[in-house]
Amino acid sequence: MKDFLKNFKLPLILGGCALIVVIVTLIIVTGAGGGAYGLYISSASGTVSVTNSDNVKNSSGGDQLRNGDILTVGDNSSCTIAYTGKKNSDKNYLVLGANSQIVVNSDFDGKAGGELFLRRGTLICNLADEDKYPVTIRTENALVTTANSVAKISYSVNEFMSYTDLYTFMGENTIQLYDSLGNPVPTYDSDGNPIDSQKQIERRWGRVVPASEDSEQDVPEFKALNLEFDLDELSAFDLKQLITIANIVEDEFPYSSEELKAVYDTKADEEPQPDAAETTTGTDISEGSDRSDDIQTAEPIVTTPPPTETTLPGQTTYAPATTTTTAATTTEAPVTETTTTTAAGEVTYHTVTIVIDGEETIQEVAHGSDAVKPDDPVIEGMEFLGWDGSFENVTEDRTITAMFIEEGGETSVSETVASASGNTHTVTVVIGNRSTTLTVEHGQSANLPENVSVEGFEFKGWDKDYSSITGDITITAVLEPVSAHTVTFVVEGTSYQVQVEHGGTAVPQSVPSADSKGNRFVGWDKSLDNITADTTIKAVFASNEHTVTFVVEGQAYTVRVEDGGTAEPPFWPAVDNSGNRFVGWDRSLENITGDVTITACYENS
Repeated sequence: MKDFLKNFKLPLILGGCALIVVIVTLIIVTGAGGGAYGLYISSASGTVSVTNSDNVKNSSGGDQLRNGDILTVGDNSSCTIAYTGKKNSDKNYLVLGANSQIVVNSDFDGKAGGELFLRRGTLICNLADEDKYPVTIRTENALVTTANSVAKISYSVNEFMSYTDLYTFMGENTIQLYDSLGNPVPTYDSDGNPIDSQKQIERRWGRVVPASEDSEQDVPEFKALNLEFDLDELSAFDLKQLITIANIVEDEFPYSSEELKAVYDTKADEEPQPDAAETTTGTDISEGSDRSDDIQTAEPIVTTPPPTETTLPGQTTYAPATTTTTAATTTEAPVTETTTTTAAGEVTYHTVTIVIDGEETIQEVAHGSDAVKPDDPVIEGMEFLGWDGSFENVTEDRTITAMFIEEGGETSVSETVASASGNTHTVTVVIGNRSTTLTVEHGQSANLPENVSVEGFEFKGWDKDYSSITGDITITAVLEPVSAHTVTFVVEGTSYQVQVEHGGTAVPQSVPSADSKGNRFVGWDKSLDNITADTTIKAVFASNEHTVTFVVEGQAYTVRVEDGGTAEPPFWPAVDNSGNRFVGWDRSLENITGDVTITACYENS
């Protein structure tokens, strides 16, 4: 034995070293490869934020998304994500449109498929290539399988109902319905036999809606399934994404890029697009490198969940809404976005009614923002004089009417004779830096408006009497510059006043933390910015609230609920990571009277 060791000592040492090198190499290769697998943000345009249950941005793995993360896409923005794995296609990806939000419901570690919960907005899935680990999309009332397909999935909420729309452009999608408790709902074939899901085939549209009022069971239903649709029903954003997908999928895609481009050209000007200067593109998504600088985290997550049968509107707000970051919104001129968000996270909108010759146009304008001023209207036989209200700093519902006077040139035959005989006079009306003229019969009134609006000035009247015109005359609006406005702050019935320069920002003497009953301060009822008139601003306090902590597979999500109200979970899980079916919560969501923790329960499969 000694001779054996002596004779083969060197080969044994070299062989052992080689084995160590191989093992280390395998560890490095497998470790590096595994680290690159996961759900990644590959590019983002505009305002995109990533938060987790602690309401902080991910600090590890660059812009990799992990279980429990909430990805929010702001106004005029978009975000592209992809699931990279050893057996996943590098051509596949998903695009979130503006004002969309998803919750990551799976680990997405490259070793299994995963689920994304679409809480609002639109997902366009380019998953035409076969993937070993597919991605499914869950909404409040449905779950859609997306493997080997190109599809658009959207979840929308209006004042009447919530609904899931599915457009299948290529391949087949399977739709599974879920009730308000997160339980899968059996559907039925044409013979009335229960089946687990329904299929939607290529070039078809479908919609899932909540149960109707006369339904015997509180379960969603198909409002439409496998109906044809026209491309012009899609938005410019949708069509733009499909053009890109058509160039990637090529011959297999049922629409040509030329066909899509022809429809897109008719809609490109209809919708605002993200500013190219604010578009960021990540590096190769397979690298798994830190690309945190590619994402602008400037918008807080949504604070009002889609309604379900157990939702009591106005009673639940989400803890992440306390973030103090401000949305860096990109808008197209002439709208100036000075929108402020209350501490409750909800933006207040006002109705601006614009009246032109009896016809009304209505705009919804965010609190403190400017309405869009139309071009000066042209009406035959009338001279446009101006608007009787301001389009700026909208802090309440208002009506703005176009003011006109009859043109002197459009006269009747009798007026022409009167003019020739010297019985009419020319009145020049001067308002600020513009003027107009009108012809008035001798002894008649000039019919001028009682009020005019000029930004930065207060109208004091007209400098001459215009009730009886007896000769050619110039009448000028008396305008006094407005140097300051009085802002009255009201806190629990107690008021005080501050003076603010025209267009300036009102600064309260102090900001309360809570009222005398202990209700927390949530903000002011009007914007403090761009003060252009005397204004009263009141402090807003939440009513008595409690903290409800939802625990889903170890992840904690905190919401605030009014005393006696119903808690709304951030989302309803379907299954856990082990495939166990969600069966409900460990305590009632109703009649919350104190701080409480509610945990998701699963049934062993």
